[in-house]
Parts: sequence; structure tokens; C-alpha cells
Amino acid sequence: MAKLVVISKGLNGLSHELAGNWATIGRDPVNTFQIIESSVSSRHCEVRLQGEDLVVRDLLSTNGTFVAGKKVTESVLKPGEALRLGEVELRFESSLGGMSVTQMLVAGVPLKSASEVAPPVSQPAPNQEARSPGSEPAKRFHVLFVDDSMAFLETFGELCSVLSSQTWKIHTATTADRALAVLQETPMDLVVLDIGIPMVDGIQLLGIIVRRYPGIKVVVMTGLASETNRAACLSAGAELFVEKPIAADGIQVVFNLLNDLLSWTHREGFSGALRQVGLPEVVQMECIGRRSSILEIRNPELRGEIYIEAGVIIHAAVGPLAGEQAVYRLLSLRGGQFQVKPFQVPPQRTVQSGWENLLMEAARANDEETVLLSKPPASPPAPTTAPAGQTVPAGAPATRAPLPAAPGKHTVVGDDIVVDAPGDEKWDPVESPEKITG
Repeated sequence: MAKLVVISKGLNGLSHELAGNWATIGRDPVNTFQIIESSVSSRHCEVRLQGEDLVVRDLLSTNGTFVAGKKVTESVLKPGEALRLGEVELRFESSLGGMSVTQMLVAGVPLKSASEVAPPVSQPAPNQEARSPGSEPAKRFHVLFVDDSMAFLETFGELCSVLSSQTWKIHTATTADRALAVLQETPMDLVVLDIGIPMVDGIQLLGIIVRRYPGIKVVVMTGLASETNRAACLSAGAELFVEKPIAADGIQVVFNLLNDLLSWTHREGFSGALRQVGLPEVVQMECIGRRSSILEIRNPELRGEIYIEAGVIIHAAVGPLAGEQAVYRLLSLRGGQFQVKPFQVPPQRTVQSGWENLLMEAARANDEETVLLSKPPASPPAPTTAPAGQTVPAGAPATRAPLPAAPGKHTVVGDDIVVDAPGDEKWDPVESPEKITG
């Protein structure tokens, strides 16, 4: 039997027999091979037999994984070669004691392929649907697991496939780019992400998936279950944030949660995403359909909620505002995101007006704001003048200075006054209108 043997002082004799599945190595007791040493990470690396060689993958360890003195992210170990995890040295010993390929051929030992050492798990044929005797074909769900550990993907994926009675088609990816490639190739019903993946972490990948594929449910499942990570993932659009299970009962609980989420997603009716839709239209659709829901609206500056019960808006809140003023504030937003959530009774009922009046009043206020923003600024008042040799008394109404008139032109002086400058003609002042002569 092939095995890894620790050769560092103080840990002599510590070893682990290798099988065909992925095995994790680290300081934490949940690992397949536990090495309690300060330079070894809690989840340091994972290994798997491939023929007579050993595939090694680093799991974002703190002090690195080394093969032949070089730090690696993934490498292959030959029988008799050494592996270093932090400051701990291990040696890979094969079942043939480190014999070379030539020596095995001379000795008549048959060579085994990777498929013989670790036969692939049988999968149903494409488009084959699991069914029980005398029943209709069960719905087949496509589920993508994204985790940097092949050992976890292999183990958890197989268990979920068994627990789902083969109704889950499992897809796996260890990096963000591979996950996005799988999503582009196959429509997914559910994506389950770990936070600790290389290059692009799970929170960044979550944001990308939510924006590109808004109809897919995304769950974050990680061993880094801090409150900060929980808040970041849920605000970025994750449906659930769960801690990675390590025991059989925990795996069963997580599977039940994921299966319930899938079943809730695929219910009667249409589902999809509306692009560049106005919030008033969303409110109108919910109210006309007499639905009960909570519209959660958010943008980078604020977050608010509109409560709709049986097609009636009963409460709204955003920041310090509540009631109708909160409705108007939310409907005035030029952009952002919304999410329709299951209805819950609000802490209070603050809206009395019908939704039609609320939408009309919000539209009127938005129109007035648009007019004010588009109106050009008023021109400064014209300078005041007085006849030559006179001054304008304090408090007296100011008069505009008449503009010079070009010959033959009319110049507007006031709202109802026009000055006529008739070119070459002469005009003589008279004492009264009756004495005007030609």
C-alpha cells in the first residue's frame, strides 16, 4: 500500500496510507491526515494517487507546499521523492517500494492506469432522469460546487448525488475562471461557493454571478464563517450563508437546506430578470396582481423597503423616513437594485393612500424636479439708469436703460412698450395729441 511517511525529527513514524480518493493534510482534526505542527496550516494541501504517482495540490497554505525544494500550487510526486509542508518533511513511498518503471517491467509487475486505481463514479447518462417505479420522471437539477479542495468536491458531491436519489447533476470547479466557463456552457439551478478560492475569492465571484446570471440561486458554504463574511455575502446577493459541514449529520442538514431552496425556486409560473425596469412599474405589477411581498430597494447610498399586502401598500421605510414620504423617496431613485422577498407583517402600518395615488404623486414630484433641473438660470437684472444730471432716489422703482435702436428697427423696451426709430423721418414734440401734424 502506498503511503506518506513523516521524516522530520519529533514526528518520526507518523504516516498515512493512501487510497484512490483525494485526501487532505493539515493541522485541523477534520483532515484525512492530521499533522500537528505550527508551520502546517489547518488545511494545508491535498493528495491523490494517480497510477503510481502522487498528485499534490496546495490549499492556499500560509507557509507553502514544496516539491524538490520549489514552492508549488500543483505538482506530481514520484515514489521515493520528498514533500515539504511548511517545515515538515514527508516521503512518498509506493506499494512497490519506489521501483522504477523499468524495474517493474523486469519484475513482471503490471502497470495500473489512473482509472484502474480510482475508477470514476458512475453517472447517469445525459438527460437521463431518476424515477421511482410507477411514477413520473423526477426533475433533474444542475448544481455547481466551487471549492479549492478537490477532496471536498469529490466527497460532498457524491454524497449530495446519493441523497438526492441521482436527481442532482453535480458540476465542480476549483477556480473562478473554471466556474464561469461551466456557467457559460450549462444553465445551472444552484451554485454553491466557498470563499477561499485562489486568485478571485468567493465573494468577488458571487458578485459576478449575481450580475451575469440573476436567475441563479447562489449559496456561500465556507469554513470562514465570520460575521463580516456573512454580512458581505448576504448583501452581495447570496441566498444562504452556511458553515461547511464536517460531520455526517451536518452534511444532511446542509443538503436539506439546498434541496429546499431548489424546490422553492422551481414552482409554477414564469421566472426571469427585467433589465432597466422602473421601480414604479414593479410596484404596479405587485399591486395589480394583489400579491403580498416586501420590495427591498437599495443603491450605494441607501436601502429601504416597501410592504405590500394583498395588493395594498401598507408600510415603507428608508433611513429616518417612514410612510408615504418613504415611498416617494424610494420611487425618486434613478437607479439601483430591488429584490422581491416573502411577505412579513411590518412593525407598523404607516401608509393609508391607495397605490394609484402614491404612484401619481411620485410621478408628479419627479416631473417637477426634472423641470427645475433642466430650467436655465435666470439672467442678472439690467443695470438701472437715470436721466442725465439726475439721480435715482432711494427706494424709487428702477427703470431699464433703453437699448440703442438701429435705423428702421423696433426695439422692445418693456413688456408692452415698443420704441420705433424711423430712419430719416423727423419727429417733433407737440403739446398734445390733437396738434400732431405731418
